[in-house]
Amino acid sequence: MTSTADPQAADQTIEDASADSIQTVGTLRGQIDALDTAIARLVTERAQLSRRIQTARMNAGGTRIELGRERAILDHYRSALGTDGAAVGEAVLRACRGAR
Repeated sequence: MTSTADPQAADQTIEDASADSIQTVGTLRGQIDALDTAIARLVTERAQLSRRIQTARMNAGGTRIELGRERAILDHYRSALGTDGAAVGEAVLRACRGAR
């Protein structure tokens, strides 16, 4: 049996699928943008807390940076995100350390 499909209908189906895909991509990009905004807000909040901890530790005679704590944080990111997690953790730590 031979199919007698309408080429115009097929073209319209492809156009509809393309339009749906473009709309889906736009929606998904909007969700990514919202997540990026939330991540930036959380990193800013984390940096503020980190500065408070640094100040308190230094006021108590300690160091500004505690390397053992940073290793534990990097291990956490690695465990949660896999191999690239350490790079993400390092970027977060760097952003939150503040000026030296």
